[in-house]
Amino acid sequence: MQLPTGASRFVFIFAHPASHVSAPRYYTPYFREQGLDWHMVPLDIAPKHLAETIRTLATSASVVGFNLTMPHKPAAFELCDAVGPAAKFEGVVNTIRIESDGRLVGDSFDGGGFLDAAREAGVFDPERRATVIGAGGAGRAICHALAAAGLKRLRILNEVRGPVEALAAKLRGKFPDLDIKLDEDFADTGLLVNATSLGLHATDAMPMDLARLPADCAVFDIIAARRTEFMNTAAARGLKVVDGIAMIRHQLPLQTAFWKGRT
Repeated sequence: MQLPTGASRFVFIFAHPASHVSAPRYYTPYFREQGLDWHMVPLDIAPKHLAETIRTLATSASVVGFNLTMPHKPAAFELCDAVGPAAKFEGVVNTIRIESDGRLVGDSFDGGGFLDAAREAGVFDPERRATVIGAGGAGRAICHALAAAGLKRLRILNEVRGPVEALAAKLRGKFPDLDIKLDEDFADTGLLVNATSLGLHATDAMPMDLARLPADCAVFDIIAARRTEFMNTAAARGLKVVDGIAMIRHQLPLQTAFWKGRT
């Protein structure tokens, strides 16, 4: 293992809590493969300290940028001096680059990583309805990516009604031909996405009853920290399962290029 030195540069990943964060085991080796002396470091930062932490660390020449996960994506968006097109639509960022003049530029790569992973696994079919559970930062990014990729039918579910209705209205404004439903009828679902945090802990409830899905439905669970009960139950039913590690692996080149300023 290559240990960091004073010449190394760092990408901090902020979460709260951070005990579940497994990203460094994928990012740091990837950086080394690309010939970069970069290291990812997780930090548990409470929301009230996010702004001051980012602004302080951004003053160091050792810091490349930041990766944001729950619950920081919306707040990080507000801290950016400029954002990319995906972030602008979604209202969240999961990646921030520090420019040479100290400006913070953010964008959202959750959607791109998800879509590339879904395509590689052969579970993205624009003709079949995709059902996304969760309208938070990851859910918004995934719904946007699906719509932009030509999906014809989408269902969005969320525990709180307000955010899902706002997301649906925004998607309809940009993709007027997209058929969006907010009901809980899963009979026509070809791809079910868990875009919530349910599954981070073994005691978590299931995002939904998998018995309600068609036998040929695929399941994409964005949790990367562990093999969830939801994934295991889906696999036991004979459903094709894609996990959050695939999403991370496909975000790696997108985010690294962004941090290097080659977007």
